[in-house]
Parts: sequence; structure tokens; C-alpha cells
Amino acid sequence: MCSTMNELSAIAKQVYDLEAKKAKKKKELDELEAQIKQLKQETASYMRKRKKNELDVDSFTVLFTPFVKPSFDSKAFIANEEKGKEIYNKYLKGIPMERVTVKLAKS
Repeated sequence: MCSTMNELSAIAKQVYDLEAKKAKKKKELDELEAQIKQLKQETASYMRKRKKNELDVDSFTVLFTPFVKPSFDSKAFIANEEKGKEIYNKYLKGIPMERVTVKLAKS
């Protein structure tokens, strides 16, 4: 608990500085995530062209896993409705996804 305005001022400044530092780190992290996403898309394109699921590059193993993520229109599907499963299957959509994983190769 602060006993003087000077202590409160110092704490407020410290909180402000920490929040600013946190915002800067978050911005840097977002930029790194965007770069990683772009590079993984390029890697997926390369792997897809060569029809490979695994490649050893230098000391890394690059894994490419294409898969279909099921998705559906939730407004069209009611669980307790008669023929609910049929309606679910009717509106079920498969969204093609790709996962790229880079790990150290086993020696």
C-alpha cells in the first residue's frame, strides 16, 4: 500500500513502463508469427509440388501433413432434431488444411 503520492507516482510509472514493454513484445511476437506462417506456406507449396511428406534438409527433418478439417454450418444442425445426423452430414464441409513441422533430424 502506498503511503505517499511519490510512491504512487513511482508505481504508476513502473506499471506504465511494463505495459508498454509488454505491448512492444506482443507486436514483435505477432510479426514473428506472420513470418513463420509465410515460411510454412512456402514450405508446404514446395512439399506439395514434390509430393513429399518428409524430407531431410541439413540437420532438420521437414514434415508435411495435408488433412481435411471437418466443419459445418452450426445454424443448420440441431442435435435433438429428427434426422439431425442426416442434416449434420448434409451440411458437413471438409476444409483442406496443411501442417508443416520442422524438427531436428535424428543422428
